[in-house]
Amino acid sequence: MYFDKPKLIIEMHIEGKEVTHFLSFNIRQRFNAHHEFELRIEHGKLGIPGLINLQDSRSYVGRTLAISFGYAQSSMQNFSGIITDVSLTQSHGYQGILLIKGYSPTILIDRGKDLGSYYGKTLNDIVKLATKDIVQNDLHMNVNPTRSEPIDYLIQYRESDFEFLNRLSAEYLEWFFYDGERLHFGKPAELPAGKVTYGREVSRLDYGIQIRPVNHCRFSYIPLHDQLLESTSNIKAEGHPDQVFAMKRASETFSKVFSQPLDIRVDSQGELQRVVQQQEEANVGQLLQVSCDSDSPQIRLGAQVEIETSLRQDLNFVTDTLGKFLITNVEHHFDDVGRYTNRFDGILATTERIPVRDYQRPQADMQMADVIDNNDPSGQGRIRVRFKWQCANNDETEWLRVITPNAGTGDRGMNRGFMSIPEIGDHVIVAFEEGSVARPVVLGSLYNQSTADSTPQIQNHLKSITTRTGHLIEFDDSQSSQGIKITDIKGNIVHIDSQGSNVTITALENMTLNCKNMQINVTENMDVQIGKDQSTSVGNNQTVSVTKDIATTAGNNYSLSATGDISEDSDNRTEIASKDFSRQSETSNELASEMTMFSNKENMTLQSGKTIEINSVEKSKLF
Repeated sequence: MYFDKPKLIIEMHIEGKEVTHFLSFNIRQRFNAHHEFELRIEHGKLGIPGLINLQDSRSYVGRTLAISFGYAQSSMQNFSGIITDVSLTQSHGYQGILLIKGYSPTILIDRGKDLGSYYGKTLNDIVKLATKDIVQNDLHMNVNPTRSEPIDYLIQYRESDFEFLNRLSAEYLEWFFYDGERLHFGKPAELPAGKVTYGREVSRLDYGIQIRPVNHCRFSYIPLHDQLLESTSNIKAEGHPDQVFAMKRASETFSKVFSQPLDIRVDSQGELQRVVQQQEEANVGQLLQVSCDSDSPQIRLGAQVEIETSLRQDLNFVTDTLGKFLITNVEHHFDDVGRYTNRFDGILATTERIPVRDYQRPQADMQMADVIDNNDPSGQGRIRVRFKWQCANNDETEWLRVITPNAGTGDRGMNRGFMSIPEIGDHVIVAFEEGSVARPVVLGSLYNQSTADSTPQIQNHLKSITTRTGHLIEFDDSQSSQGIKITDIKGNIVHIDSQGSNVTITALENMTLNCKNMQINVTENMDVQIGKDQSTSVGNNQTVSVTKDIATTAGNNYSLSATGDISEDSDNRTEIASKDFSRQSETSNELASEMTMFSNKENMTLQSGKTIEINSVEKSKLF
């Protein structure tokens, strides 16, 4: 550089033991990534025999490496990492070199793919639950997300805890980085500051703009309200002049608005607009970037550094400022004589949202679950389930829709189709709309050893629908008993006997038929058997027509009554009374071509309250 600097202070320890000599040491630090370090040491400098073996140096694996560096004890930059690799290289008969590699302690939460289900929790809650088993001394955390509202439902799906938090950072646009001492989720309340000058601490300066597509539309379907929400970015041309220029030119160059479904769940138009606005801020923040080489230990990840330029003009130096930049990527290099350099990238310090370009989106497939609630408060036939997962946090899901063969509205209103809500305790299979773990949906139910009994089956001849209490519709395809039977839990039955072409309806108590008009057609015989009384009531007329004979038998009395006339018409009529025969009317008229009144045993009496008149066209004979 162009001026003398104080001697750089470097303090390095491995598990508390000081390392005073090394050939080189490098650290690579980035947002949303593990930090990596590499230390090269002459094998003999550690007091270890120069033989090709790791008997003594292998104990470094799993230990902590800590380094502090800076020009003053009051402003030292610190880094702590975990050694994961130790190897020894030796060639041409020279002393071997011990190569020690490792990562930031964030590697402790990248321990393997895991599962998790979180219902109604904030990002703060979720991050703390996902990392609760990490010893605080091993990984210090600062959780301060900008979003404070609860998230209705969230899944960790075959992701390590680090991958899960990284995805949350990407989807909710929260800062996620390790600053050398502490892992931050959310933007810290305070950021370290610094200042460097091109021509002094900075030896290389790349400053430029780039254009990327910034016009975008996001949409999300809300089944609870049957709404398809959408929101389009609204770019605000304000801020740094170079960034404003890049933003306008990007909007003009990539003028087409591209549309994509939203990755996360939202429940209102306002929330969707807020998310789209944040994504826009993140995209715009990448249009102006700076990249530099320097030797200033003030350069650290997450710091806001002011970059100045100092150029010689005539006999003076003219100083100007490019602005303040947020350091998003930095590589530190130390050599064997204590020289220090770094290479860093930055974006404008005013950037509030940092996009995560390379993060893993879970590839969801079908999962098994148990139904825990089916009393949908919105009355939409949804259910809540708990996945059959063995994991640290397995909350019940939100209310999930259930796939059915047919669903919708009809001419008569709602519930057209097949409405069948799984019961509590049922075993169901869950899939995900568009492959997104943010949108689970129930595909259907599964039998298991506790719920299925197919022993009555003969060549799979029975198909049935059975309700919770035991109401049954059964379809029988066997040759000997083919038919359909509907049975309730009391034993009332409707049986269609396809084999015998019979239909039987059995009611244990009453049977009622209600209709406007009814026709009963019987091509052969009809038998009606009534155990007690029969009552027939006809509102108007009744007509009975019989082609041949009618026989009516009463075991006791027989009564026939009409408020009007009774007419009888027949070829012959015979009336037989085993005992008495009585006929009473106000006026009685009998007319016949010939009439005979005959008493074959006892007397016959003709009696009148007044006069008896006997008239004949011809003669009258009294004896």
